[in-house]
Amino acid sequence: MNKQKNHRLPSLNILRVFESAARHLSFKKAAEELCITPPAVSHQIRTLEEQLDIVLFTRLNRALVLSPQGEKYFSQVQYALQQLQSATNELINNKSHANFIINTVPMLVSTLLAPNIHEFQASQHNYNIQIDSDASRTDFAIESLDVAIRRVKGDEPNLIYKPIFKIAIAPICSPLYLQKNPLANLDTLENCRLIRTSIDMGNWPLWLKQWGYIAPQQNELLLNNFNAVIDATRSGAGIAMGYLPIIKRLIDDGELITPFGEKTSFYGEPCLVYRKKDQDKPIVKAFELWLTTLLKDLQWTT
Repeated sequence: MNKQKNHRLPSLNILRVFESAARHLSFKKAAEELCITPPAVSHQIRTLEEQLDIVLFTRLNRALVLSPQGEKYFSQVQYALQQLQSATNELINNKSHANFIINTVPMLVSTLLAPNIHEFQASQHNYNIQIDSDASRTDFAIESLDVAIRRVKGDEPNLIYKPIFKIAIAPICSPLYLQKNPLANLDTLENCRLIRTSIDMGNWPLWLKQWGYIAPQQNELLLNNFNAVIDATRSGAGIAMGYLPIIKRLIDDGELITPFGEKTSFYGEPCLVYRKKDQDKPIVKAFELWLTTLLKDLQWTT
């Protein structure tokens, strides 16, 4: 009997790239999901095809299609990755205290979850609550997480998306900023310094366009995370874009003000996300109830 030859396995990383590209049928979407560039995805796929000596994708002018061999391989690779993830989850969850992992963007961690999550933890004695702060979109099929809060609703058939609150944006500053800068003109933004964050470059343009303002030239402070933006704004460095209702407590406490009053812009409706198979898990239901109650307390009114 001829013994089947075992070939060298591709790396786990390259298989994750293939799984994502095959699932989306798009190198661009796979790159966004994995936080790499589309050329990097294309290079990884070419490397895999060369290693296997098999064409996995058919590249058309405006489309990407799995070859018959690629379609079969995708099904098997996705199943294998899910099995690895399930085995890892089972191993970890068999500890005396299971982990309950929440994934969301850094902005919501610092302003919403971190200040309040101890209340939820106090009611969940059998779980270690873990918050995974990541600006990129994590993959439920691969990553070890239980729930996520996402700003944009997706269409994955195995996930449930529940809108939880509406986000409005409005400029914010400290009372100190206007006291220190009496020449700041809120009618024209003349002599105003804008504070921006590099991870969300769309908020200021949206608000400026809706309310008919022109951004001051060469007078802005660019920071790379939301915590730094809040710290700089509280210290009186300029006018930043705030997300309501999640900064409501800073406004209620008088640390920040909304100098343009009721001029707010709708900016999205984040969703709580979890796997369909987990929808009846007591810990998932408890977290959803706790989160919606917390957000109800933070409802923004002008």
